[in-house]
Amino acid sequence: MSILITILVVLVLLGLALWVVQRSPIPSPVNWLIQVILVVIAIIFIGNRAGFF
Repeated sequence: MSILITILVVLVLLGLALWVVQRSPIPSPVNWLIQVILVVIAIIFIGNRAGFF
């Protein structure tokens, strides 16, 4: 049950971070790169906590 709560918290924080990056005045290619890095970090964190990695 706690892993589901952790995943939910990470996904909500990821959504907020992606929204903030999208709203910031960063050029488009850099903006896209930052968003991809944030998603990869979230996937690695969730996988680590779930025991996949």
